[in-house]
Amino acid sequence: MEESSSPLRDLLNISARTLKLGKRLDDPKIFLNLLEESRRLGLSEEFCRRLLGLLIEEKERAEGAAAKKEDGLRLRRFAARAMEMRKAGRKVVRLELGEPDFSASEKVIEAACEAIREGRTKYSSAAGLKELKEEIASNLSSRYGVDLKTENIAITAGGTLATYAAIEVLSKPGDSVMVIEPAWPLYAHQIKRLGRRVVKVRTKIEDGWDPVEAIKEKISRLVKIIILNYPNNPTGKVLDRKSFKGLLDLAEDYDAWIVSDEVYIDFSYNGRAPSILEYDYPKTYYLNSFSKTWGMTGFRIGFVVTDPDIAGKVSGVLSTVMTCVPEFIQRAALAALRDEESRKRNIELIGKRLKVLYEELSKSKLIQLIPPEGAMYVFPKIKAEGFSSWSFAEKLLEKEGVAVAPGACFGEYYDDHLRISAVVDEAELRDAAGKIVKAVEEEIWRKD
Repeated sequence: MEESSSPLRDLLNISARTLKLGKRLDDPKIFLNLLEESRRLGLSEEFCRRLLGLLIEEKERAEGAAAKKEDGLRLRRFAARAMEMRKAGRKVVRLELGEPDFSASEKVIEAACEAIREGRTKYSSAAGLKELKEEIASNLSSRYGVDLKTENIAITAGGTLATYAAIEVLSKPGDSVMVIEPAWPLYAHQIKRLGRRVVKVRTKIEDGWDPVEAIKEKISRLVKIIILNYPNNPTGKVLDRKSFKGLLDLAEDYDAWIVSDEVYIDFSYNGRAPSILEYDYPKTYYLNSFSKTWGMTGFRIGFVVTDPDIAGKVSGVLSTVMTCVPEFIQRAALAALRDEESRKRNIELIGKRLKVLYEELSKSKLIQLIPPEGAMYVFPKIKAEGFSSWSFAEKLLEKEGVAVAPGACFGEYYDDHLRISAVVDEAELRDAAGKIVKAVEEEIWRKD
């Protein structure tokens, strides 16, 4: 006797036939056809979306497209090698990580120490310190002309956890998350780790790193989240207001959440960078960190601004993975927000260093880069045949004692790029940039 049919089996059969046809599974027509079948069979649109996302990912895996090396995690090992060399007594100029040489100010350190002396070392609320959230809400409301409440704020363990929480609470396994490349490597790593599919959008230095047209070509109803990061790591790109609004309009057309990573929002050198908080977009998830502006990378504290319900879920993620951010760390962050002098000094310092990098690297005709707009990086393209960013970076480190990040870490199309961080003093930066230029001109990556 023939086995009876079921809605799920019927939809799987339809999906299998789609795969055999060899069509582009992210074609909007495919999604609409499956959606129609899902409704007919009594299945939800969310289920259809996730199923199709999983089918696309499996098809890519079978074709070998998903079997890429985790270059972003390899960068961590490379950075560890640079650290080992320094500990062994070798002089190493470290330009591979986004960690400035300035540290937290005395005011911030004293606030942390005072909180420890007062015994503020017990468990605290996962939702975050009320005073800190009030200061964040007041600061951002004044800056962007909005009316934020403490309920809109969630305190997180740095920007990394804020991003992780966004993927977890705004999407489900099988959903698609759009990443604009070149991109911070942990975006894709976190998306995959949480069982979501990465939709990569490629931008080019020849187009000024503008993402709007590239997103138009790749976006579909499968995309639940678009991650924006402007000013950008690694390119330093700052979106103009027209482009920013264009991206929001696209997101609204496809009912996608915008996760706006604005960790570098203070580091804007061609006018104030636009923020997602300035726009009345309903599906907004803003994240920031104290790491860069105040030199607090090791403090591991950041925050999220979003709908109160989502903010509560973010606090739930924090509670699950690490209970809470220590109160003495939050007290230090509160002091940082009130230390405007240090904030301005640090921003000005990075701006001067970016100009040094641009000036020195532009001396080589083999190095293509655009004037720095923001963040704390340059991402030049090396116009030399056979250039390999990993081979270059490894040999530069060993032979010249200069560490830079291979472009391949930020996307598969960027092996002919390097990310260089403006995080050491100007004299040291000029010397290191000179060594980079010399190594490029001498084609160091080809030598044993």
